[in-house]
Amino acid sequence: MTEAKTLTFTRTLPATPDRVIAALTSVEDRTIWGTPSPDMALLIEDQPAAAPGVRETSHVGPVGTPYVTVFTDWIILDQDRVTYAETLEADGAAFATSLADFHLTQDGGNTALSLTVTVFSYAGEDAISEVAQGWTHAVNALSTHLDA
Repeated sequence: MTEAKTLTFTRTLPATPDRVIAALTSVEDRTIWGTPSPDMALLIEDQPAAAPGVRETSHVGPVGTPYVTVFTDWIILDQDRVTYAETLEADGAAFATSLADFHLTQDGGNTALSLTVTVFSYAGEDAISEVAQGWTHAVNALSTHLDA
């Protein structure tokens, strides 16, 4: 049975919307903030630049053994919105998909972020909890990264 959960995050990020979009789409930035926990690595190698209609393949997991394949399907990249779907697969089987919708609003020199993530698990409630914890870590890490 498929489980689903919607997560919402709001943050004031210490950067302009252009910088936030760069952090959301840049391989270099994403490998810094985009891991689901501090002891994991995100590998994005030899992939096309983020753009609507592009599918990116990366790997995430413990440093040295990132065993989860991540398929990122870029949907919308505008000046105030980034939307993508992300499917997580291990041992050849999908276990979760997230639809992430980032809305950005200029707030002086900062950006007001409103993020809605709908997570679908094909592996039960434990996968929902793990993916939710990963998103929480990543959003907090994005804010810290932009503040550095």
